[in-house]
Amino acid sequence: MARIAVWLGVLGALVPVQAAAHVSERALVLLLPTGVWIPAGVAAVAASALILFALPGRAVAALFRPLRLGSAPAPPGRLARGTSVAGCALLAVLVLAGLTGPRDPLANPLSLAVWTGFWILLPLAQAALGDLWGAINPWSGPAALIGVRRGLWPGALAGAGQLPAVVVWMLFAAFLLADPAPDDPARLARVVGGYWLATMAAVVLFGPGWLIRGEAFGIWLGHLARLAPLWRDAGGWRLGLPGARLVGARGVGRAGAVFLMAVLGAGSFDGLNETFWWLALIGVNPLEFPGRSAVIGETLAGLGLFCAGLVAVFAATVMAGLALVGARARFAEAFGRLALSLVPIALGYHLAHYLTVLLVNGQYLLAMLNDPLARGADLLGLGHVHVTTSFFNRLETVRLIWLAQGGAIVLGHVLAVLVAHAIARDMLGDDRRAALSQLPVAVFMTAYTWLGLWILAAPTA
Repeated sequence: MARIAVWLGVLGALVPVQAAAHVSERALVLLLPTGVWIPAGVAAVAASALILFALPGRAVAALFRPLRLGSAPAPPGRLARGTSVAGCALLAVLVLAGLTGPRDPLANPLSLAVWTGFWILLPLAQAALGDLWGAINPWSGPAALIGVRRGLWPGALAGAGQLPAVVVWMLFAAFLLADPAPDDPARLARVVGGYWLATMAAVVLFGPGWLIRGEAFGIWLGHLARLAPLWRDAGGWRLGLPGARLVGARGVGRAGAVFLMAVLGAGSFDGLNETFWWLALIGVNPLEFPGRSAVIGETLAGLGLFCAGLVAVFAATVMAGLALVGARARFAEAFGRLALSLVPIALGYHLAHYLTVLLVNGQYLLAMLNDPLARGADLLGLGHVHVTTSFFNRLETVRLIWLAQGGAIVLGHVLAVLVAHAIARDMLGDDRRAALSQLPVAVFMTAYTWLGLWILAAPTA
């Protein structure tokens, strides 16, 4: 009888059923010649920095000079208020779905909308198409409807800059990386609903200015929108190299610079803390990973130390560059402006880190949009969406995926080098001094390229 029970158990395990797991950020172990590709990517970034020393400054400035495409009327304010209210209503429906819908994160509309739609796809859309979030954020419209203009205590945060956004972002990163179940629909619904309420209360208390001081996601998405090649300003439509608006932007101040480094640091640590190297460092056998709940303290400590270290290294890099040209007194200005050059790097890491998730979970998102109530609808005309992961099983497709990931990191760094050089020239007004001041920054970005590609290729648990 015991032998029969064993065989029945084996046969039962072979019966195909629907899996309720969700794909990890890294669904494969890389078996590719990264010993060639990683040095090549680092060399490309280093070469781009060296080429800038040979180019005249006006050539670099010309790269970021946009073309004028003609004037266009701005959309009426009531339209933006309407789309914001619609965004708020949609968010309410999604939160309700999280509380009452299926427990499978790959079937619940809230989990798919937040982690695949909002967290992965929307940043890419912002960088490609411009500020979509500004029209659909779920606070500006409701605040206008209830008559919030200045807030009850409008001057309370006047000297804080974007320090509140740093705190909000680090709390979000802690939830993303250390919470045992951040994609559980009911848990996520409580977090999302609580964040909406807290942000709305802050808008009422401090005024709509909270959305550019403390609402971390809107601030980050706004920076990404500056990478869009097509945009409209007071003079009409413009077409330019991605990052042109970063070059001409005012500095973000010290707190705003720290915020950008918190975004980049959290994204980099998101990949690092999955590697065998990190797990060995904190005394965990990567082949017997005990689960996220067993390493919450280590994850939070690592996140904080990595972000703090990045701020310290970048600040030292900027100061070293200014010291080379005798402009140490301009550190605050340079720190606040050169931090904007990190935006393309952070976007490159975002795409590289989440590409494999997007390839799989994006299919689930399509299936949900095609049949949101799971009642057999075919709203997009896709029929039955068959989710596949077969592209992880062939060497040629794995090679394409890794090259796309590595290419995103390298291109992000190359664009960052160009943006930083153009900012330095605009700030210092002299080609030679600008090039010399960017030498330490170029070394930093080259080293960070190696780190990103190493994290991308490292074995993960």
